[in-house]
Amino acid sequence: MSTIDLILLGSLCQSPKSAYDLQKQIEARNLARWVKIGSFTVYKKVARYEEKGYITGAAAKSGNMPEKTIYTITQTGKEAFYEAMKNFSLAETRIFLDFNAVIVNLGLLDEEFAAQCIANIKNSIHHTKMQIAEQLPTHTDIPLFGRTILEQQFMLLETLEQWENNFERQLLEDGKQFVSVLSDAADFSGFVYNK
Repeated sequence: MSTIDLILLGSLCQSPKSAYDLQKQIEARNLARWVKIGSFTVYKKVARYEEKGYITGAAAKSGNMPEKTIYTITQTGKEAFYEAMKNFSLAETRIFLDFNAVIVNLGLLDEEFAAQCIANIKNSIHHTKMQIAEQLPTHTDIPLFGRTILEQQFMLLETLEQWENNFERQLLEDGKQFVSVLSDAADFSGFVYNK
């Protein structure tokens, strides 16, 4: 079981849905930002759940719309969901940050390119934090469990900004020459963030 399974099975615990409705709910909740999940994954998972007996599908037609399959979670599916919830809540907390692969390899780069990579990381952290800061007050309709994840992500990004500032200080103390280049490159107001 993966976090994707928890999201999909949890959604089906709330109410029966089609695979398309599951995908739309993921998009509406902006879950793809936190968990790597695409529409192909959703359809593939739904087929696997049906094979395992976690869900049952029934064809449904509404007006002139094409027929679609609506999936309902079974008792076996609920048991698998609860077991996964227990296992994930007991698991060691791990934080995977893609940019750590960049940090590990900075010593292989020339000073200017290394400074550019650090500035990109710094600005990406700041940009993401500002996106969440804009969402928090405007999405008062988000239930507590969703809102608390946004707050968690905001706080983690604040901590990452503190870490990045500390990293820059350590570079300066170690006499890295590209820190002056980094200071020039890390001006948030003039930086164009290319995602």
